[in-house]
Amino acid sequence: MQNTHNKQLDKSSIKKQKALIESLKIQPLIIVIRLEKDFFIIPEKKKLLFANIKNFSAYGVRHIEIGWDSNSEWIQLISEIQSSFKKINIGAASISCEKALNSILKLDLQYSMTPFFNKDLQKKAKENNQLLIPGISNNKDLTEAIKMGYKVIKIFPASKLGIKFLNNIEDICKENLFLIGAGGLKSKDLEKLLTRGYNAIALGKSLLGQGIDHELDIWLRNNR
Repeated sequence: MQNTHNKQLDKSSIKKQKALIESLKIQPLIIVIRLEKDFFIIPEKKKLLFANIKNFSAYGVRHIEIGWDSNSEWIQLISEIQSSFKKINIGAASISCEKALNSILKLDLQYSMTPFFNKDLQKKAKENNQLLIPGISNNKDLTEAIKMGYKVIKIFPASKLGIKFLNNIEDICKENLFLIGAGGLKSKDLEKLLTRGYNAIALGKSLLGQGIDHELDIWLRNNR
């Protein structure tokens, strides 16, 4: 009975990966929004966040990740965002501990990401039907992630690892992986990065005021 249950969970994880891959093939971009330390203290911060997401939605952005926060109000905030922006695939960023993972299980998110590879955390995510995309920065962790059945892999920090790391992956692993570049990347390099080996790109801190800059404006108009 236990083995059957595990197989069902694996099928669910695979299904979510396939769905995310298909969605990112349509628009290979994820916007990552991180909340400021005083976000839950100053009400205007929430209004600004929703205004920014509304603007992203108007531009046709399909995927947005919100950075996890330990504040008890964070879960309700994400739930409100999910209800308000149904056309956007909302995910959670920076899921790096069991507390963070446990909190997002209540939200039924289609995907979430962690900055590194932690086998125990990945196992718990799979056991709970939560797609937790691992952040990979070396070949050892990449091999372990593949063994666990991950097809969607985040390369992090992509700006420091460079394109050479992608070429190294090709030499070591011929698996059909979907690679998301994240960490220090800029919108002006979007097209170049997508032609050099990345299947999708995550942008965050490089966006001034977490809004749409000139280069992203042009890219989105051509990739809606």
